[in-house]
Amino acid sequence: MKHYHYTGNGDQGAQLQGWLMAASREDAIAQLRSRGVHPYAVKPGPGHVPLKVDEDELLVSLQELASLRRSGMAIDEAVAAVVDTAESKPLVRAWQQVHQMVRAGSSLSDGFASVPNAFPGYSVPLIKLGEANGELAEAIALVANRFEEESTLRSEVRAALTYPAFLIVVSFAVVLFMFVSVVPQFGDIVADSPEEIGGSMRALLAVSNVLLEFAWIWMALAVLLLGVTVYLWQQGKIQAVTWNALRKLPGIAAVVEAWEVIQFCNSMAHLLAGRVSVLDAVQLSGESITNERLQKKLTSACDLVRQGESLGGALSAVDVFPKLVVQMVAVGEKSAHLAGAMEEISKLYTRRMRESIRKTLSVLEPAVIAFMGIVVGGIIIRLLTAIISVNDIPL
Repeated sequence: MKHYHYTGNGDQGAQLQGWLMAASREDAIAQLRSRGVHPYAVKPGPGHVPLKVDEDELLVSLQELASLRRSGMAIDEAVAAVVDTAESKPLVRAWQQVHQMVRAGSSLSDGFASVPNAFPGYSVPLIKLGEANGELAEAIALVANRFEEESTLRSEVRAALTYPAFLIVVSFAVVLFMFVSVVPQFGDIVADSPEEIGGSMRALLAVSNVLLEFAWIWMALAVLLLGVTVYLWQQGKIQAVTWNALRKLPGIAAVVEAWEVIQFCNSMAHLLAGRVSVLDAVQLSGESITNERLQKKLTSACDLVRQGESLGGALSAVDVFPKLVVQMVAVGEKSAHLAGAMEEISKLYTRRMRESIRKTLSVLEPAVIAFMGIVVGGIIIRLLTAIISVNDIPL
């Protein structure tokens, strides 16, 4: 599945443009025609479209839209009101695109799907379900609630990682400064006695010379690496590799595992509470998860549920979540309180994720400081030793 950008006309003649997810260009055209859009340009886009609007502003807009819809306002009027209250230009443009789609006869879910760089991926299937069962306001509120919970967790993670990231950047900058500024000056001091400075000092001088003499090459490589990374990220080819790599790191693996459980169980709890069937809830929860590995396993679990397997048995068979999650799901099914079980699992793993982050940071921060001290201190000691050796040369 990848993003396709389209331009076309609606049934009422209005020009429409936006994005949609499809397996191929032909599939994209078929989807558009089923929505009443007659495309005349469909082009493949990046595999991953990042969120480009302010999270806090988007949350407020979603909450406003849910409230307006609950008050009985027509959806096109409600979206128009949200357009008027939005402040940032990217968010205004996003809501204007949705309003244009709705006024042209498209559904709200199609409008959201046309602007994937503004709304989270899980919003489309959840709102589509709300449109089908006549509970659109509740569906919008569900999207807002989930977005708020995820935004809060992301903010906590960012805040927790800010200081370690700062230490890592400072450490790299200090080491680079030592090699391009300090080491060359000491090299001039000991240049007259190269045989007395030792192998380690010669190695430091060699690294310094390589960095300075080929500085333009290193800068070009850095820019190239940054450009390739950004391109691969936009194409959606680096997320899965990064995610799988994080799953293998000590400490980080527990955080990644907890986040996957939280995403699934949080969505399931809300959907089941909204009287969605178990099978539909699993399908929608799987669609709302960005991890392709997890999506494939949940699709296999859906197939087993269709064949009559219980949800707990299906999750156990595909080995998608930890045993504790499967056991709690099975207990929830037996007691006919699956929604409550999913909510408890989400709360449990939220606490676990926070604890894992705390433990990881308690090790990471001292490790970064120790590494910086050892590397920088080692360089300084080696430089001072070289100077002392030169000064001890007999006349």
